[in-house]
Amino acid sequence: MAGAASAVLAGVVLYVPVPATASRALESPERAAERAEREVPSLGLVWGKVRGWERVGDGWTVLWQPAHGMWLISAWVPDGAAPVAWRVDAASWLPGVRLPRRAAEALLGSGEVVAQARERLGRRDWLVGERRLLGALPAGGDLPSRHTSRRPLLEAVLAGLLLAGAVSRHLVPGVSGRGWRRAVGMTVLLLALTLPQLSALAPGSFEAGARPWVAELSFGTAAVLLLGALVFASQRFPAPGGTVPLGWLPVALAAGFLAGRIEPSGWLAGTAGLSLRLGVWACLAVLGGWLAAFAGDGFREMVRTAAWLRYVGLCALLAAGVLLGGPWLGVTLAVAAAAAVERGWGTWMGVAVVWGWIAGSVWTLARWEAAVRDSLAFLLLGCVLVAITYLVKARPDPASEAADRP
Repeated sequence: MAGAASAVLAGVVLYVPVPATASRALESPERAAERAEREVPSLGLVWGKVRGWERVGDGWTVLWQPAHGMWLISAWVPDGAAPVAWRVDAASWLPGVRLPRRAAEALLGSGEVVAQARERLGRRDWLVGERRLLGALPAGGDLPSRHTSRRPLLEAVLAGLLLAGAVSRHLVPGVSGRGWRRAVGMTVLLLALTLPQLSALAPGSFEAGARPWVAELSFGTAAVLLLGALVFASQRFPAPGGTVPLGWLPVALAAGFLAGRIEPSGWLAGTAGLSLRLGVWACLAVLGGWLAAFAGDGFREMVRTAAWLRYVGLCALLAAGVLLGGPWLGVTLAVAAAAAVERGWGTWMGVAVVWGWIAGSVWTLARWEAAVRDSLAFLLLGCVLVAITYLVKARPDPASEAADRP
């Protein structure tokens, strides 16, 4: 019954009309890289491997860098027929020529625009309008930048709820759930194995003049420290054990999917370009749901003095998520769902909402065939897990049946 309800609700939220709030990617980062390699003029440089990508506006920003790291080639590939914008960055110590101003203006055909010189260690670079010269090498111009959608007030509230959750689980530990301890530990281990791929989602860590393996190592080190902190927190502040809210899980999964469609999170579109995307999404859903339940415990303890205060607080949190959440809507909804139920149900509800939110965000933003297929498969996997959980919990216990016999 729960699996059927999940499938029905998932089918309904797939076709609920919602306004388009973000640009949809019509092609994968791999296809965008192939197009850039075809259309960008030959620069006489070895491009190297594709190191990372990022969704910026109506296109993909893709980075290439050779193993020696002396230069970095970036290209912004729009979804439509607009031309590809490109840029070359080279290490400041890489030698070149020192062209005079008139030669630089003549090389780029600046017209009335006056070239501006930039002295480097072994060469002179020139900026002519939006175009650049590295020595005598045309290096493209500026690329579109990503507009970060920050919600400082809401982020501060969520961080405060995490701290409150740590205090509440320390003072009122309750019965810890061993299953969630193992789940978080296994999730962290699986996510750590995918770190070589996840470095592609942090293109800002690659710089000209630094070898790409150094950037990948620094990203991996920071990620391992963060994952280690999550493992420590899962052991020090374990999720409380309890029964499974079978009747609420389909609703939470559908609500998360709808939140992802209404306010998708842009960075999740980049995860759809990974070859191990299904595993990465599952790991993110478990960790995100566990953290949401962590914050939900803090919120529940803060408003437990009166029943009316709990209802008012939940309404205020939901209103803040809808009005101010933006890409944080799914996370705020997961915290509210975890705080609205009893303590033993919180982690289940948080994981279900985050699972649906990831599937909804990817399905909304990544519209090429493989990403759409895998996002729907990920949603269907959530429905199957709900059904399996229901069947396991609904199966009678042989020991209890034997005890009831005369």
